[in-house]
Amino acid sequence: GRLIGNQADIQNRGFEFLGTWSDKTAGGLRYSVSGNVGINNNKILSVVTGKNPIYDGGAGIANGALATYTVEGGPIGAFYGYDVAGIFQTTAEASSSAQPLAKPGDFKYVDQNGDGIIDGKDRIVLGNPNPKFNYGISSSFDYKNFDFSFDIQGVAGVDVYNANLAYRFGNENFSKDFYDNRWRGAGTSNTYPSVSIGSTANAAPNSFYVEDGSYIRLRNVQLGYSLPSSLMNKWKTQRVRVFVDAQNAINLFGYRGFTPEIGGNPGSAGIDASVYPLSATYRLGLQVTF
Repeated sequence: GRLIGNQADIQNRGFEFLGTWSDKTAGGLRYSVSGNVGINNNKILSVVTGKNPIYDGGAGIANGALATYTVEGGPIGAFYGYDVAGIFQTTAEASSSAQPLAKPGDFKYVDQNGDGIIDGKDRIVLGNPNPKFNYGISSSFDYKNFDFSFDIQGVAGVDVYNANLAYRFGNENFSKDFYDNRWRGAGTSNTYPSVSIGSTANAAPNSFYVEDGSYIRLRNVQLGYSLPSSLMNKWKTQRVRVFVDAQNAINLFGYRGFTPEIGGNPGSAGIDASVYPLSATYRLGLQVTF
């Protein structure tokens, strides 16, 4: 037999702009401002499987289902699955649908090819884990004995697969959001499915789990004060500086998980299966230079 490797020719096109401005005002304020913007488009030119896609992204997905799809002409590791059109509300609605074994409280999938049955042929590309835009701004200010700086970073045009939600159909802990908004009977929800213990019918990769992964983060902010030079002479030191700073103190995003910054291998990037979030750190420090 033959051993096939997951090899591909990948094209990344875009641009990155970086600019910095530094100056000093007549009042003695020294400052520096830097900003960057990057745009990237990821495209598969060819894969060893030819026109056949490479499926991946099973790690962490309920039942080991494969949630990513890499094919010539598309991005690497695109999210792939069923498009959700709502929730079945009644037994009659579920029984008359094209979806095998459907029951009230289940996801209602779109029959993409119109053949009257929901199967693997109805799966479509649902999202892209490769960011289209990244940006940042950093600045520093010095005035007399005070100094202040900050660093902001963000990403836009990226999707995340929230695999954590799929585990809620077993006997795992439920998030408050999921529990409060779950389907509990006809008319109670057309977004969140039921949470029947032991049911895995709703865990197949689908659009419910794909979310916007854009975010903006205050990575670092710091305020410092250097003691006057007259004291340095008395203490036989060059500099004594007191500072306070915070890292990852502010994170703005709409994702339902803890963090949209997921990472991962190229074929299965962006799948949040209990990814540990970044910690916020706050410090009060003293720097002494002899």
